[in-house]
Amino acid sequence: MRREEAVRSPGRPRRPVSTGSLCPPRAPGPSGPAPSASLGVVVLDIVYLLAVIAVFAVIAFVAKGVEKL
Repeated sequence: MRREEAVRSPGRPRRPVSTGSLCPPRAPGPSGPAPSASLGVVVLDIVYLLAVIAVFAVIAFVAKGVEKL
């Protein structure tokens, strides 16, 4: 008796599954260089960076206010 069969729970034995028949063939990937970031992506990056800095500034002001109490 193999180890896998010894530790498997009782029941119907499992059949091996062929992944080739379950997955359709993949479409080929795009060729050529990757597209560059558009202006909208750059603007969103800057807005995200400013929002993160603002959150840290608010936390610093709250900490300074709690310190004065």
